[in-house]
Amino acid sequence: MADTTPATQAAPASPPKPNLYTPRGEADKFVDGKYDIKNYSYPSDLYDSRGKYGGNYAIFYINVSSESKLLKEDGVQTVGDYAPNDRGDLVGQGLTAAQLATAGGVVGIVEGGIAGGLFAGGTKGGVDANGKKTMPPALKGAIAGGGVGAAVGAIVGSQGSRSQKRLKTAIALHIPNNLSVTYSMVWSEDDTSALAMAAGAVQQGWEVMKGSSNKGNNTDVSGTGAAILTNIALSKGPNQAGNSVATGLAANPKKEQVFKGVNFRTFSFDYKFFPRSWYEAQNVRNIIDQFKYHMHPEFKDSNNFVYIYPSEFDIFYYQDNEENLNLHRHTSCVLTDMTINYTPNGMFSTFADGSPTQIDVTLTFRELALLTKDKVKDGL
Repeated sequence: MADTTPATQAAPASPPKPNLYTPRGEADKFVDGKYDIKNYSYPSDLYDSRGKYGGNYAIFYINVSSESKLLKEDGVQTVGDYAPNDRGDLVGQGLTAAQLATAGGVVGIVEGGIAGGLFAGGTKGGVDANGKKTMPPALKGAIAGGGVGAAVGAIVGSQGSRSQKRLKTAIALHIPNNLSVTYSMVWSEDDTSALAMAAGAVQQGWEVMKGSSNKGNNTDVSGTGAAILTNIALSKGPNQAGNSVATGLAANPKKEQVFKGVNFRTFSFDYKFFPRSWYEAQNVRNIIDQFKYHMHPEFKDSNNFVYIYPSEFDIFYYQDNEENLNLHRHTSCVLTDMTINYTPNGMFSTFADGSPTQIDVTLTFRELALLTKDKVKDGL
């Protein structure tokens, strides 16, 4: 009979870690009627495939915090099957209040240990000026971090961190005349001469060490060893400038381009609104009001100590009710800047009720998540 004792049984597989980024896959469809865009669209013939814009349009979905008074007190309608886009790794974890408190304690341990010198007593107590024993820095950090985490967790509540709901109201606009996107990486030049010299010294049998240990008599040091010593003299030794000028030599810092990270994508939409009727003028006003309202935060309560984050936007490009995958996709975005010009032609002109006949609006968004190869393959 086969041995089935616990010592020989295979360990149970650990549950898979959640994928913080779920590919969006096939084209999304815009379901007309699911969202209220009647009073938040421009122009009025936006969806006519035979019209000026050929049925091409952008939908700005609005996602608000679950703690927003807009939902709790005003009872604004939301859609039930909201599937958020990529919002960044930390937000994607959806930490609960308890997890947030625990994480705060762990951060406190790390920061407390570093502040107290983790490798030089950071986990051990000391003695103060009065001879009393003191608490280890790491433990102090754990208590402080845990306390802060618990307090923040209590404010967040049971919903979890940055939980959101999507409003039934969505904004529909034509594709702007200038639609572009920029992909930007962060690279910088760094001095790698120390590593290059160390590698060169190893390859040359430590000639540098030999030259530096014979009291300045470096006549037996040649080749790479001599070049390394010269580099040190010209870059880190005394009288660097004088030595360089006198010899006509300069140290090569062996600079290399070092990858530092990915920039968050930022992009602007420039719209020129020419309402042709009172109805379109009212829609333009509604659209501007929605963008203005949702780019701003709100206070958590009447104490005015804590803000609730502004709303987020998911932007999709459609053609005839189907997502246009010939254009780039976006992660979730925040509206960082908005410029409204009521006199683009240097003259103020209105309809009979005072509504401007032309308004220029520039919307500047910033994405919340950084891009990787996997996301670019997914169309972002």
